[in-house]
Amino acid sequence: MFRWLETRIDPFARAAIVQPPGSLLSFYWHYMQPIWPIFVLVLFFDLLAALSEVALATFVAKLIDLMKAATTPASFFSDHLGLLLWMALVVLVARPAILFAYDLIKNQVLSPPFQTRVRWQTHGYMLRQSLGFFQNEFAGRVANKLMQTAPALRDSLLMLSDAAVFVAVQWLSALALFAAADIRLIIPLVAWLAAYGATLAWFIPIIRKRSWEASEARSTLLGRIVDSYTNILTVKLFAHAESEDGYARSALEDQIGKQQSYVRLTTVMTGILSSLNGLLIAGTTGLALWLWTSDRVSLGAIALVTALAMRITQMSGWGFNLGTNIL
Repeated sequence: MFRWLETRIDPFARAAIVQPPGSLLSFYWHYMQPIWPIFVLVLFFDLLAALSEVALATFVAKLIDLMKAATTPASFFSDHLGLLLWMALVVLVARPAILFAYDLIKNQVLSPPFQTRVRWQTHGYMLRQSLGFFQNEFAGRVANKLMQTAPALRDSLLMLSDAAVFVAVQWLSALALFAAADIRLIIPLVAWLAAYGATLAWFIPIIRKRSWEASEARSTLLGRIVDSYTNILTVKLFAHAESEDGYARSALEDQIGKQQSYVRLTTVMTGILSSLNGLLIAGTTGLALWLWTSDRVSLGAIALVTALAMRITQMSGWGFNLGTNIL
């Protein structure tokens, strides 16, 4: 089975050797267009996994209400055997099968073959550049970008799938289920989404710029180090070790400065997101408890809104990572 899945993509299939498009969407489509059905499968299993999580949260809420309403605990299993068996099937069979199928596609179909395909296509294009291009560029810098492009492309596509499906399904499901319990429960959820979106819109352009600068500095550093090692005979013959030290140190200083600038901003960003997530959990749970004291919602509804709020906050980092890695 593994071998069959691992051969669904021919890593060395290459059409006309052309320059990859400059625009973001065209660049992605250039590499994924021949194998788009595989990414549709990823989206499909992402959707099933997201729906199964919502189903589990809903079941826990239902279970709590059924337990509260049970008059004789001894007959609980016989009274609700159908529902319990159905959820056991979801937990023990359906959900593990969905996640296993997703991992098979991600790890066996996409990971090595797709990454190799991207590198093969990129290598073919780079190899046909002019001699002047290579004379004006560090070989290590070019090789580093070639090696980084493939995993970055794969990871960002999978991240986009996860974020688009999981976040949308979880948030929309939470909105519907909260409103069904009591319309007022959606207030913290909508407020959190507005604050979350505003935070991303403010930070991501700045973080993206600093991330690009740090990546360029890292590529330059690698290029200089590889250049020194490649020309080690010249360095030894002319006793240029000291000058090569200075050459590498200036690149290291530039790289660490730009990396620290990027990391500082991400630390502030994650701190703000953590605060917003705490407000969402406290707000939804506190409001649900207040409504419960007025007999407006059930205990199961409290469990449901708390579980979904916590799940949404756990996925909030996906939007941040998606924005900085793709946009």
